[in-house]
Amino acid sequence: MTETLLHLVLQRLDQIECPVFLHRELERFPDEELGVLRAEGILRETSRATEIPRPNHLPPGGDLIVRRTSKGIFGVADEDDYFDPIPLTEDDIRQYDISLPKLAAAIRRDNGISGSGLENHDGLIPLGQKSVEGIGSLNVYFSILNADQKDFLSRCQRLERSPQSQRIVMLTPRGVALSPEGRRILDASGIIVAALDSAFDQRSFSIDWIGILGVIESLLAEDHPKDRRVFQKQGKTWLAVYDGVPKSIGDSVGMTYICQLLQSGGQDIHAATLRGAGIGKDNTIVFGSAGEVIDDRARREYRERITEIDEELSEAEANNDLARKEKLNEEREVLNEEIARSTGLHGKNREASSDRERARQSVSAAIHRALKAIKKEHEPLWQHLKNALKIGEFLSYQPDQPTSWTT
Repeated sequence: MTETLLHLVLQRLDQIECPVFLHRELERFPDEELGVLRAEGILRETSRATEIPRPNHLPPGGDLIVRRTSKGIFGVADEDDYFDPIPLTEDDIRQYDISLPKLAAAIRRDNGISGSGLENHDGLIPLGQKSVEGIGSLNVYFSILNADQKDFLSRCQRLERSPQSQRIVMLTPRGVALSPEGRRILDASGIIVAALDSAFDQRSFSIDWIGILGVIESLLAEDHPKDRRVFQKQGKTWLAVYDGVPKSIGDSVGMTYICQLLQSGGQDIHAATLRGAGIGKDNTIVFGSAGEVIDDRARREYRERITEIDEELSEAEANNDLARKEKLNEEREVLNEEIARSTGLHGKNREASSDRERARQSVSAAIHRALKAIKKEHEPLWQHLKNALKIGEFLSYQPDQPTSWTT
């Protein structure tokens, strides 16, 4: 592959946080390439260099310290390597740096990605969303400084932990070398990685989305028998197979509720039980006596988890992990709400009957939102679930004919 100036720019972004290019270094590329990047504002002239490697057109030797005098510009040696001053030109000391906001804008424009501005979270840059027919919306990110495998995988895991409803595509300046274990971690994250330097057109940042989409579509390409039913979480999305048609649907708490109902085999489940399972806890309710909203054990576990969250928040704060902080704060808020709802005056445990309607409304709304997302991607499945799901204070899955699901 012939190296272009774009390739060099992207290579440096993987190696140096704020790369700077000397003009002489770029002379091996056509003037047109430099002109395009300068016109875009991606490469911009910055202050003149104060120290430079010895230019190739000069005799061999060490680096030069730049001195401006009334007689011109000269390169001189440091104190340990004296030689006569060497005349220099403006081109010898002219240099350029990279504008990340302009680079992000060019990538968005050339690829139809909706988004604006620049937020750089320790090398992780959100670009925005790209809508793809047959796939849906993709969340697109740009990762720089990927020479350290640990740093790159940490960014992927931060995204995996954050609440997302679409598939994630991570663009990188060039291919990331991963160990077998690193590849396993990446595959488990469900994130699609695409290297810009091997995907774009030499005259723009237009990416080979056909190739990228081939990776995504291959996840759905397995042949499924007509009678097979699948409702299975895969990373940050759900694989839904109905009538032999596979579709990928975004994650949400409502999808989790529906999955639990499919697993229940027609059994009635109270809304508060589903709601408690949505935060990973068994929400115990005594119906015969309109008992407590949550029992003492669950309340104790909630408080223990809040203590753990506080410790994890301190760690996320130290690592500037914004996505993790957001998710932890959301979980903490839900747990505090559950404890508050279960506690009445003077710290007494509140009875379940006073909160049943609130649980019913919350769970019903989440399921209806999930059904709306399913309808957009897989209308036959939506029609089946619309008819088979019984939604109210007690919920259940009751199809006309016995139906088994892989979950």
